[in-house]
Amino acid sequence: MKKTLNAKELTIIGIFVAVTAVLAQIAIPLPFTPMPISFGLVAVYITGMLLKPKHAVFAQICYLLLGAVGMPIFHNFHGGLGALLGPTGGYLMVYPIMAGIVSMALNSRVSRQLERKQSKKWIFFKAGISMCIAHIVLYLGGTAWFSVTTGMSFQAALVLAVYPFIPLDIIKIAFCIVAVVPFRSRMLSINVLLLDEVVSHD
Repeated sequence: MKKTLNAKELTIIGIFVAVTAVLAQIAIPLPFTPMPISFGLVAVYITGMLLKPKHAVFAQICYLLLGAVGMPIFHNFHGGLGALLGPTGGYLMVYPIMAGIVSMALNSRVSRQLERKQSKKWIFFKAGISMCIAHIVLYLGGTAWFSVTTGMSFQAALVLAVYPFIPLDIIKIAFCIVAVVPFRSRMLSINVLLLDEVVSHD
């Protein structure tokens, strides 16, 4: 089993790190919470939907590491370890897990083998469910960290840092379903994505 990444894989991963960094800058601050409305999550889902699991996870780990060492790639061009260890850092730290969940659901070898026998509607459904599960991880992990670092109760942290964002988060997930799933299908049809080969048993 190959354990190293070749130049093409590293380049693709680097592109998705850059996409995450760019979309993370589309952030709208809100006066009543330290959490901005960020489109970095869209990049996380795009990563999970277009890369195989290990690449998706590695891309988001690289994004976090580059930000942690000081590159201004977090929202509002922030960087440094303090951005990760601060109250809102927990919502960033779960990015690799979120990308991995979505990628495992869509791009693991087993999932792609099953995909050949599934309708297109099922692919859309699977993508939506995987992003909803990933978002639950975001809410639980990020809010737990927010609660610990601020001294708030978990419920109070939910009210401040989660509940106001749910409607827009639903819109983000819907956008990824209707826009990225068809794009993924086109990329698969022309064999552009770096996914594992799937052998047909028909």
